[in-house]
Amino acid sequence: MKYYLATALLLSLLPITGCSAQQEKPAIATLDSEPLYTQHALRGKRGIMLSGSHPKWLLTSESNGLLLLDQQAQPISRFSGNVETLAVRDNVTINKQSSTLIATIDNEQNTIKLLSLTQDNTFTLQGSLPFEHSQLETLCLFRQPSGDISLFTADAVGQVHQFMIYDAKQQLIDIQPIRSFTGVPEVQSCAADDKREQLYLVEGNIGVWQYNANPESDPVRTLIAATHPHGNLQGEVTDVSVTPEGSVWITTPQNQQLHVVQPATGLSQAITLSDLTEPETLSVTWHNKQFQAVAFDAENDNYWQLNIKDIAPQKPLKQALITTITADAQTDPVARFGDAADDPAIWVDQQNPANSLILGTDKRAGLMVYALNGTLLQSLEIGRVNNVDIRQHSGINSPFNTLITASNRTNSSISVFALDTQRNVQHLGDIATELTDIYGLCMYQSDSGSYVFVNDKDGRYQQYRITATTPEIIAKKVREFALPSQPEGCSADDKTGLLYMGEEDAGIWQIDAEPTPTAQPQLISHVGEILKDDVEGMEVYHGENASYLVVSSQGNDSFVVYGLWDDYPILANFRIDMDLSSGIDGVSETDGLTVTAAALPGYPQGVMIVQDGRNRLPQQPQNFKIIDWRKVQALIEQSAHAN
Repeated sequence: MKYYLATALLLSLLPITGCSAQQEKPAIATLDSEPLYTQHALRGKRGIMLSGSHPKWLLTSESNGLLLLDQQAQPISRFSGNVETLAVRDNVTINKQSSTLIATIDNEQNTIKLLSLTQDNTFTLQGSLPFEHSQLETLCLFRQPSGDISLFTADAVGQVHQFMIYDAKQQLIDIQPIRSFTGVPEVQSCAADDKREQLYLVEGNIGVWQYNANPESDPVRTLIAATHPHGNLQGEVTDVSVTPEGSVWITTPQNQQLHVVQPATGLSQAITLSDLTEPETLSVTWHNKQFQAVAFDAENDNYWQLNIKDIAPQKPLKQALITTITADAQTDPVARFGDAADDPAIWVDQQNPANSLILGTDKRAGLMVYALNGTLLQSLEIGRVNNVDIRQHSGINSPFNTLITASNRTNSSISVFALDTQRNVQHLGDIATELTDIYGLCMYQSDSGSYVFVNDKDGRYQQYRITATTPEIIAKKVREFALPSQPEGCSADDKTGLLYMGEEDAGIWQIDAEPTPTAQPQLISHVGEILKDDVEGMEVYHGENASYLVVSSQGNDSFVVYGLWDDYPILANFRIDMDLSSGIDGVSETDGLTVTAAALPGYPQGVMIVQDGRNRLPQQPQNFKIIDWRKVQALIEQSAHAN
């Protein structure tokens, strides 16, 4: 049978991008619908067409479990159970076999079952994930850019849980919790857009909510489709489906309609499903150059096959691919959830590198001291310490010739520390500043003395020379200058006598680090396609053959490496991704970072240490990640060879 679309609804749905006033009006689609499968007391819920040259269908049934239908819509395989929900991802290699990965909920056991379906139509149970505290309502799968697959679940009390379930590198099922957040009450359905990294949750009487599906994201949500009277969807929403190119399909069974929205083209239409009495779920795919769907009619307890014609798919999303590496170790998390950890520094034990220390600020508490393996050793709770830096120099009169300073926002001061003979960090006192809201800090060491740079959110920089720390701290302000707007991260190159500074919304500045009163800052790199605001932490790395400036590009959760020579070329741009085999998550929203070229146990070329704004796998308070510098150096060398 053939039906034409109902009036195109102007739904208040996804933000429309990439279309112009001259765009042609989309064609009105046509719909062919025909019965697919029914049987007595089927008690179905969800059906999906599986990709391939010969179509197959996967259906759920509370009485018969999972049913696999052949091209003639006849059952050819079955997995027993009481199931309603269903999510799949194809082309997944498990046990060296190309498979379809299936996730479903066993209603009687309240357990998620992970199955593989091989080309010979065999179901194999690959893993189970029981839930004890709340009834599971829905689930969906999300294939990440790395190829790893995560699972979203939503339960009866509105909690959403994300798990990693498939390790693409190891090609195996590996279930690990990532994060949990509050979703929507009375959730009906969920779907994930792999390409655009979006998660959609259906709140039946409200509409469809959109979240970022990336595990490193915050659970910020946007209502993209609302029911009457706040939007144009009539009746309750029961289902959402996303096709690979990003079209969003929304089901409202009370008026027998399927709504399609394409963010890139501006298309927003409603299809009336006249043959179905109560189309509760619709799973849409792209097959044979048209959209096809499997619908379940709850009133008649049967499945339908729909062919949706005259709607073209959206063009593929163009995404700039950023190289990824993984962290090798991580510190213990800070004590509390929230924006707490901020900036690291490293003290290198020249006699025994294994005893080196990582310093990390907790801007809600003080300065934390970690062993090289990340274990917390000390907690100096002296106030809202924001940035920390360290200098080791023969001219510093203290045990191990070490001076440590940190910006303390509790009283807008510079907190001063040193190591005692037992390698314990001691707070010596504070240097008062004239700043209103002290923020970033870095140190500089030269033949003329030991210096500390501190900045204020209003753009001001002050430079202090510290001439003594015992029996009392003696320091003097020797210079003041300003950037146009808010700075934070900075790094001084002791070899060249240059100071590099980040202006969060603008880019990277340079100025002489010696307190020359006539020196003026110069902007050397603007935010743009690669360096994204906010510009945050930065540090100079001195390699055997070259020196680099490593910068946190917080706006896109990446890091940029500049060559410290003419024109400051960009040598590498990378992200830090999760490593399921080690159980260390990726890095996002980095504030501060540090690097060292000193050889350390397991790190012959030194390390890069970064703050992680969202600590996952599982979800914990923030911490610091440790990366073998050889991974960064390899990216720099790859870039050099490519050019």
